[in-house]
Amino acid sequence: MTYGQYPGHPPAPQWPGPGGPVPPPKGPGLGVAALVLGLLALVLPFLPVDMTGFRAYVAFPFGLAGLVLGVLGCVGRRGGKPLAAIGAVLSFLALVLGLIMVVNQTVPH
Repeated sequence: MTYGQYPGHPPAPQWPGPGGPVPPPKGPGLGVAALVLGLLALVLPFLPVDMTGFRAYVAFPFGLAGLVLGVLGCVGRRGGKPLAAIGAVLSFLALVLGLIMVVNQTVPH
């Protein structure tokens, strides 16, 4: 009888060991991209440039892309998770701002 076995019981199954060394975390690329897109989505609608007719919609493409990249950057074994979280929050705020601008533009005064 070996150590850890009881009489009349089969031996406990052996779990396989780890498959090898754990790979290092991926870089902060998604977090940086989310942060840059979130900042662009917040700043571009306020630039003093003639954007007649589409100023209210400028935040949407950058905000949506920044939000997606921010969420993807927060999931999994990655570096730059704080950057991704801040980028997701900025992108969400930009989307809310864009929605307010669109509603303000379409509601008759």
